[in-house]
Amino acid sequence: MHMAKLTTYQVTEIAKDTWVINEAGMTAMFLLKGTERALLIDTGVGMTDLKKLISWLTPLPYDVVLTHGHPDHIGGAAQFEEVYIHEKDEDSLKPINYDRIADYVELLGNMGAYDVYDCSPADIRRIQKMPKCLPLKEGMVFELGGRSIEVIETPGHTSGGCCFLDRKERILFSGDACNGNLLCRDSINTLLGALDKIKSYESEFDRNFNGHVGYAGMPFVGSMDHSIMNTAIRICENILSGTAKIEDGGKNAFDGDCKVATDGRIRIVFSPDRLIAVSYTHLTLPTTSR
Repeated sequence: MHMAKLTTYQVTEIAKDTWVINEAGMTAMFLLKGTERALLIDTGVGMTDLKKLISWLTPLPYDVVLTHGHPDHIGGAAQFEEVYIHEKDEDSLKPINYDRIADYVELLGNMGAYDVYDCSPADIRRIQKMPKCLPLKEGMVFELGGRSIEVIETPGHTSGGCCFLDRKERILFSGDACNGNLLCRDSINTLLGALDKIKSYESEFDRNFNGHVGYAGMPFVGSMDHSIMNTAIRICENILSGTAKIEDGGKNAFDGDCKVATDGRIRIVFSPDRLIAVSYTHLTLPTTSR
């Protein structure tokens, strides 16, 4: 029996007043609602009319924040007048590289998304006017009314990566800062510092949702197992100590050769030239329990 394909997005409620928007298996966005305001985390690849979709979910005013500057998370940013992004990733919006996003859509489509979703690179909304960039910094809090969302800087995947902690619902929204197939564009010791930092908040969240819920054609919505973070930390430590299982990764992730370190089903892709950041200052971890 032939089954009709889904449209370019699928919305699932994962907690009270909390929705994940799976954009055709390409990326995941999250909408959080309080009593006074809402917060959109990431803007996908840009195939979805986000303003219309958000208006169906809430009439409240809202802010838009970006976990990092990779194309699959900022593609819809130009639909808004202003967005919050860390200054180190701001160049990704000067302007948005829609051609690169189109290549990504084709890649994920052929990995299984086209079997499930009715979409193509032609669906990308190529808006030329870029939004105003507002600064996203460590310790910022977005007050939504009865619900506070805290910004945690987590460089590694990109230099300006950030996570968002929702203490009320005990959820961490981690973008691509920590997942089972982790691309490290910064140095390994920077990534390790960010992972240690996330772990220091472990008592304050029960679920960690990354930015690729329902990846490609995967038919489920779920948070990450806590073991993924512990394994990623171990891989980083093993890379730095010279004991990691490392294979060649080709040239797909970086301008030069990249390497892949694995531990079970978890892998970290990195540049062998970016192990230790010369100017690296270890991230400050919380010293008191909250």
